[in-house]
Amino acid sequence: MSEPESTEAYVLALAQRLGVRYEKTPDDELAEVITRLSGDEVVSDDIENLIVALKRAGLISGAEMVDLLSRYLTGKWSSGSWTCQTPISSQANKGRE
Repeated sequence: MSEPESTEAYVLALAQRLGVRYEKTPDDELAEVITRLSGDEVVSDDIENLIVALKRAGLISGAEMVDLLSRYLTGKWSSGSWTCQTPISSQANKGRE
């Protein structure tokens, strides 16, 4: 049996297949300024940004976005490394092929 696909690999493949890439919006810029002024530092990585881009493009639902972000971040932080090893849910893949 093959290894389950990681959330990171799934997101990268889906975005590539659908021709989606993240582009920072004026609202993103504003959120960064507000966050910085409040004394916080929130830095999203390329995978998190791609998940947001997929949602903005209407290619995944809000629930799918939350599921993918949750799985990705859980895998990213629980593994103790920067790579994500969390398998994707069949729910997030349903109807996308």
